[in-house]
Amino acid sequence: MGHSTNLRQRVPAECEAREYGFVILGSLVALALTSIPYVVGASLSGDGRVFGGFVYAVGDCYSYLAKMRQGAEGAWLFHIPYTPEAHPGALFFLFHLLLGKIAALLPGDDLTQRLVWIYHAARWIFGVGLLTTIYHFLAVLTGRVRIRRVAWSMIAFGGGLGWLLVALGRPGWLGSMPLDLLLPEAFTFLVLFAFPHIALARTLLLWGLLALVRSWDLLGVDSSAMRSRESAAPPPAGGNAGRVQWRAAGLAGLLWLGMGLVVPFYIAVAWAVVGAAWVFLSIRQGRPCWTRAAEPLVAGLISAPVVLYSAWRFSSHPVYATWAAQNQVLSPHPLHYLAAFGVPLALALTALPTAWRSRRPAWLAIAWVAVVPLLVYLPFNLQRRLVEAVQIPLSLLAAIGLTRIADSGPSRSGWKSRVALCAVLFTMLPTNALLIGGTVVTLRGQPSPVFRDRDEIGAMDWLAPRVRPTDVVLASFETGNYLPARVGARAFLGHGPESVRETEKRAEVNEFFEATTSDAWRRDLLKRYGVDYVLWGPAERALGGFQPVEAPYLRERHQEGHYIVFEVAL
Repeated sequence: MGHSTNLRQRVPAECEAREYGFVILGSLVALALTSIPYVVGASLSGDGRVFGGFVYAVGDCYSYLAKMRQGAEGAWLFHIPYTPEAHPGALFFLFHLLLGKIAALLPGDDLTQRLVWIYHAARWIFGVGLLTTIYHFLAVLTGRVRIRRVAWSMIAFGGGLGWLLVALGRPGWLGSMPLDLLLPEAFTFLVLFAFPHIALARTLLLWGLLALVRSWDLLGVDSSAMRSRESAAPPPAGGNAGRVQWRAAGLAGLLWLGMGLVVPFYIAVAWAVVGAAWVFLSIRQGRPCWTRAAEPLVAGLISAPVVLYSAWRFSSHPVYATWAAQNQVLSPHPLHYLAAFGVPLALALTALPTAWRSRRPAWLAIAWVAVVPLLVYLPFNLQRRLVEAVQIPLSLLAAIGLTRIADSGPSRSGWKSRVALCAVLFTMLPTNALLIGGTVVTLRGQPSPVFRDRDEIGAMDWLAPRVRPTDVVLASFETGNYLPARVGARAFLGHGPESVRETEKRAEVNEFFEATTSDAWRRDLLKRYGVDYVLWGPAERALGGFQPVEAPYLRERHQEGHYIVFEVAL
């Protein structure tokens, strides 16, 4: 029997089955907590106001419903639903298109409601899948059950110090909101709260990394063992040292290819992490580890088509190029990252020697954390989203450091160590408690855009069966954001990045509804953008005194309370 096989036999089981009882129960608790505002919102729907299905990042979530509707209505390629300009379909948002196809199979007359239910079902399913995967990932990197449980708890329930900035009256400190209130890539609780596609993408990212860790045969291997293996004579028959693990590399590549079809730029994160891991592996070996470079290269080549396709699509057509240019998610001041990750980072610093010497590949967490500061300030318009999943390795290091500190001194294994553990964990909980509690309190006022007027829904539902996917509906930004979620047509305006020349179109919509604007200008705007319908409700009336009922080029087709649908007749 070969050397590597004997090595595997000496490695303890990564995670006992009974541990997953803790994980499943904790996952259900986390998802139940994130679901409280949705249950409250649904319970507050009444005759006049209807809960739209979302409480966080509402504009983005309505846009996800719009993408799901495209899938439900037969589309396999994505078209931007928030701009009137013609453009080809693209292989983006496949996750949401597929969810829409599932919703189309369900019984019921209200497609939008079915889309909302499927979205939240996906949030639970992929949320549990992500949290289970995270625990397994931690179990591969550390053999101590206590450490991985503490780390997992930090990841599932923890936030940063954003609550402190809010308490101090500085929520807009240094020009940005706290990252633990707005960046799901940084905090898993936000992923569980609203983003099933990120949950799936992160799950695929982690399984791809695990495939490569296994291909490198790192479990239970310390640095001295690696050096002796690398410098030894050719491995005995049956061993895999020095051999390219094509199957593992191919699996990692396919997993990341799938991840890229969900969130394309996460592939860059995967490449960066595995590149940093190879560098750290070489450092531990004492020289470049060329024998283990092939697997990451193969995985990178397999996943590269998504990156190449995205780069081509966003550069080859002006509509997609404008969308990409408008989609600016830049990193805030570095102190915001310190506020978000300062507590676990301080603990992680104390864990570096222990993690580096570990017989498990805990040093992989060091490599991952080390590369992130470079990623989040790259010249890339989605900078801060490249922090993707760093909470996982950082929490592992923090748990190692926290456990090491708590277990040292006279309080070892006593109540004082448990108090220390709880005290640190509690510094990470208030932001998410504030997020859930504050949302619930706010919902009592049935605010827009979380709640929609029932008459608005009635007007849109009348319009829905009468439009084609290429038809354009002009309305205010607020109305336009929700409209494609209920109507299979394009909104003239309604989503910051996805509305081409969004600032310019806002000004044009404002001018359209001004009473002093000439009919000639309005006719030209409607003709230039191929507008088919105009929706006139309270939000549009607030923009100006224009009376569409008096315009000969607008034909009234349907009225629902204060909402009137006009067909353009030029």
